[in-house]
Amino acid sequence: MGKRKSKAKPPPKKRMDKLDTVFSCPFCNHGTSVECRIDMKNLIGEALCGICQESFSTTITALTEPIDM
Repeated sequence: MGKRKSKAKPPPKKRMDKLDTVFSCPFCNHGTSVECRIDMKNLIGEALCGICQESFSTTITALTEPIDM
């Protein structure tokens, strides 16, 4: 007669790191000056530079993240 085989614990699930919402501006090259805002009510995404006031707006879907703009 042998021992019962013990069941090993499953490995812990890896956490997904949060994605950035602030980026560097491609026009003025200032770091961390572009802020992305997502309006899920109106399905509009906007990226706005705080230094040179350059902006970009686009339509979004439910799967859109700030890094996609």
